[in-house]
Amino acid sequence: MRAYVLLFLVAAVVTYLLTVVAREFAMRTGAVAKVRDRDVHAVPIPYMGGVAMLGGLVAAYLVARELPFLADAPDFVLQDTGVVILAGALICIVGVVDDIFELDALTKLGGQVLATAILVGFNLQYSLITFPDGTQFSIDPAQGALLTGLVVITVVNAVNFIDGLDGLAAGVVGIGALALFLFCYQFTRINDIGRASTAALLTVALAGACVGFLIHNWHPARLFMGDSGSMLIGLILAASAVTLSGSYN
Repeated sequence: MRAYVLLFLVAAVVTYLLTVVAREFAMRTGAVAKVRDRDVHAVPIPYMGGVAMLGGLVAAYLVARELPFLADAPDFVLQDTGVVILAGALICIVGVVDDIFELDALTKLGGQVLATAILVGFNLQYSLITFPDGTQFSIDPAQGALLTGLVVITVVNAVNFIDGLDGLAAGVVGIGALALFLFCYQFTRINDIGRASTAALLTVALAGACVGFLIHNWHPARLFMGDSGSMLIGLILAASAVTLSGSYN
């Protein structure tokens, strides 16, 4: 648990510090949320919080690679984590371009599909469906790829849609990530199996990044995450859940 606490703090602190840089970048590129009748902010607020959150996730991943607890874990733990962060970086870049130039919905969807394709290409997709009574249903790769795409893209856009109030999206996803981390950790503890897992690593880092960002995003917000952030944290949360498929039989 101490290793996970360290990764949480690394993600939170790095995100908090990088938010200042991201805010300056947003101001220089004109990526700001203009004031509209339905908005709660009274002055234009910069976007680009997602860039800082991505930095926090990457920092936590790099530290995790040096921790004996995770470095000695099965190879797929860190490898799969790196793949998810790579897909997150791609979707974050799409979000950055959208924050600056306001992409159309179809282009953003294409970026989401491409990020999901990276996950599927590295075999991070659903392979088993477990029912409440414990029975399992195996699905073939094509079905798993379609189901993975549906889940990931749905969660990405759901988080994007709720990102309308100070602290809302980061708060909801942060709570969800922490809950999923505790589930993963308790499951491994109760069943006396290795504590290191891709889902636990991703969710604890995601929760830390959300907390670090929330300090700047709490009402009145000094920075918005923008699409670069909402799509990023949505993908990381969804991909974390996907990595659980087939991990514990």
